[in-house]
Amino acid sequence: MKNKAFKITIITAIGSLAIVGAITIYTYQSMSKESVSIQETVSVNDEGKTIEIKETHAEPVEDEFPSDITEYAVQNAIHGMSHQKTRAEDKWGFIPLTAERVNRLKAVVEANEYEEKGLYLDILNRWANNDFSRVDHDHNAIWDLQGGTIGKATGILSVEEEKAFIEEHYDIE
Repeated sequence: MKNKAFKITIITAIGSLAIVGAITIYTYQSMSKESVSIQETVSVNDEGKTIEIKETHAEPVEDEFPSDITEYAVQNAIHGMSHQKTRAEDKWGFIPLTAERVNRLKAVVEANEYEEKGLYLDILNRWANNDFSRVDHDHNAIWDLQGGTIGKATGILSVEEEKAFIEEHYDIE
């Protein structure tokens, strides 16, 4: 009986290390600075100025978001992009919010049967039209799906705050 308990403990410890390793790799990859350029635009829907990022050295968006990505990967992408525009005490994972990414994710979601497909399309359609007036609610909807307990969005960043966020997390060219 003692050997069985020891084996279970070892297996549990190895599993825990694997999970911690995977989280560490994901966090490192998502936090490494990506090369981007910034462009301020005036939104068509009169919401005021918006920030548009253009990536200069990105991998093809089809490689980043293949047509068969998991629903959890879709959630992570939306969640990571929302960080650029939301106010939250803690944020993990940063993905530049680009029109190319939004349009690719939209096409992927449309082509798949995800459990929360309607929610993702609602978010991505608004974002595709430069409507970020609910981006904090969008963040929290995904955050809730993922069982978030830390880092709930409490508002939307101003253009100046968003610029500061981009400068902190991305390599501006």
